[in-house]
Amino acid sequence: MFIGATLAVAVSATRLYVSSYAGNITTLELTNTNGTYNLAQIDTNSGCAPNASWLHIDAKFQNMYCLDENSASLTNGSLNSFKIDAKSGALTKVKRLITPAAPVNSIIYTSPNGSQLLAVAHYTHAFTTWTLDPATASFAPLQTFNFTGSPGLKPQQAFPHPHQVRLDPSNKYFVIPDLGADLIRVFYIDPLTLLVSPRPSIPVVPGSGPRHGIFSTHGSGSYNTSTYYYLVTEIGSTLTGYHVNYLPSNGGLRLTTTFNSTTYGHGQGNAFAYNAASEIALTSDGKSLIVSNRNTTYFNITNPNPNNATLEPSDAMATFEIGLNGTARFGALSPAGGSFPRQFSPNRRGNLVAVGLQKSGRVIIYGRCESTGDLGNKVLADFEGLGPVTSVVWAEDGGVAHSQEGG
Repeated sequence: MFIGATLAVAVSATRLYVSSYAGNITTLELTNTNGTYNLAQIDTNSGCAPNASWLHIDAKFQNMYCLDENSASLTNGSLNSFKIDAKSGALTKVKRLITPAAPVNSIIYTSPNGSQLLAVAHYTHAFTTWTLDPATASFAPLQTFNFTGSPGLKPQQAFPHPHQVRLDPSNKYFVIPDLGADLIRVFYIDPLTLLVSPRPSIPVVPGSGPRHGIFSTHGSGSYNTSTYYYLVTEIGSTLTGYHVNYLPSNGGLRLTTTFNSTTYGHGQGNAFAYNAASEIALTSDGKSLIVSNRNTTYFNITNPNPNNATLEPSDAMATFEIGLNGTARFGALSPAGGSFPRQFSPNRRGNLVAVGLQKSGRVIIYGRCESTGDLGNKVLADFEGLGPVTSVVWAEDGGVAHSQEGG
């Protein structure tokens, strides 16, 4: 006689960390129960107040570094470090130091002997480096570079404005798009001393305002691999591809243009007249680029509040398919899920994208089509009430991500 049966329920969960100008780092947990997703808050930490602007996780050592832009100050921000509890995801504050004003982006360099360097771009015309102790998440200042220059063509270019620092695939150079100076700044890293030194900067179209870029390598083997760099400009809303050549004797980079496009495709009329492109990401399969477009309200989407039937305006995400020789072909536009997608992050597999919406105060999880590369409008989960979101990062490595089977 049939008495009963236990149904196996497959449950997986992954944590995400969200920074906000409200000052908090919020820990969210994304659960997937047989294909049904849910995003819930499990912790919040105010240790990067008043204006958390950027998160960087070192998954190997379970460290988090958070920049505090301190928007009300013209003189200083702060750098903050935390230890991540691998089981609960909770953050324990380790250290806080004052920095030059407006830190907005960072990256970690690890030398061949394991020593680490954190490089930070400061929107108020500075670039700093900090030595890290990965075992403890402690850090100390190393170098500061203050940039000067004449005003650019646009009102927001009265001063140099470094907005991102990216490590190139050779692990030799920091590459810094300067929105105010219309330059890509390049610094060589000495692997023994961790001291960095400037190399010739690379000019871009005047008035375009370079904001963020990303590298990609195509091919295989030491003689068949080519390196490309894809740059998003905020003022011009352009996406430009470059072939990267390395100058001899650690002399820097030479960039040769491979293609140029708007960040939203073509034939959109005046809909993107006031667009301000923001972030760019490369999917893990290396086949697609994703770019976020702010201040556009190109779409109208279903209100995330189930009790509100009024459609909500949404900015746009764009996908591009990477072609041969560093080219890229526009794929499709899709809703960002709200207003001002300042930053977004694909997950490790590349089938999910977390979008941080600054003016909407929410995080949206999109399902990405792995065959076409497009986002479409498949919202899997969202979380509201985060304040002005500045970054959202996945914590999938180093024991932070976890999965389980329940019955």
